[in-house]
Amino acid sequence: MFQLTYSYEARKPGVKEQIVEMSFNGAGVRDTARTLKVGINTVIRALKNSHRNR
Repeated sequence: MFQLTYSYEARKPGVKEQIVEMSFNGAGVRDTARTLKVGINTVIRALKNSHRNR
């Protein structure tokens, strides 16, 4: 079954890329989490994984 709406914000397409881009622009972890409506641990995990993938 395909889900059209997401209840978990971090699963939306492009959120991980937005997290990385916001950090490059100087936004803090808490600011990014609040703006994108995701958890602080989600932001930290995305940043760690983005560093590993480069």
